[in-house]
Amino acid sequence: MRNPEFTKNLIVSRAMSLFNTKGYRATSISDITKASGITKGAIYGNFSNKDDVAVAAFEYAVNKVMKEIRVRIKTAPTAPLKLKAMTHYYEEYIKQPPIDGGCPVINTSIEADDNYPLLRTKVVRFMSMIKDSLKKIIYRGIKENQIKPDVNVDEFTTMFYASIEGAIIMSRVEGDLVSYKQVSGYLDKAIDMITV
Repeated sequence: MRNPEFTKNLIVSRAMSLFNTKGYRATSISDITKASGITKGAIYGNFSNKDDVAVAAFEYAVNKVMKEIRVRIKTAPTAPLKLKAMTHYYEEYIKQPPIDGGCPVINTSIEADDNYPLLRTKVVRFMSMIKDSLKKIIYRGIKENQIKPDVNVDEFTTMFYASIEGAIIMSRVEGDLVSYKQVSGYLDKAIDMITV
């Protein structure tokens, strides 16, 4: 007999790849049973419905990405280098995504916008968390005299995060890193402009 936590994690990890590659609408419970080797009964024993599986899979995916980003940010010694570590992380992410199908935030945002309100709420919450983390880095950089005090933190954070996400979309659609590298270079210059 399997451990219930193991079973739940197996369902979520396999569903994550399916949702991120096929989409939420196109992925069925039958797809999840095939990918996980778990019966429908076991899936419904752990989740109320497919939407619950989708939410858990999204959270699993973004936590996986955030874990990798945190490692990069923690090893960078200054606020400007922490911001640059984030742009450089996503370049590697495009080349070798840790999750099949690319960025779960982008993929989920597109599909969940109008069709899945609970999932949309999770995406909005995650985006807010990322922006709040960026703001903390910038405010700490200001406090430690690494970033100019007159920077508009809200504006810079929104521009920074939107640029990264937009560049990821462009590079994935174009099938190369050219657009991402251009945006990353622009962001590095923008970081240099706010650096003391």
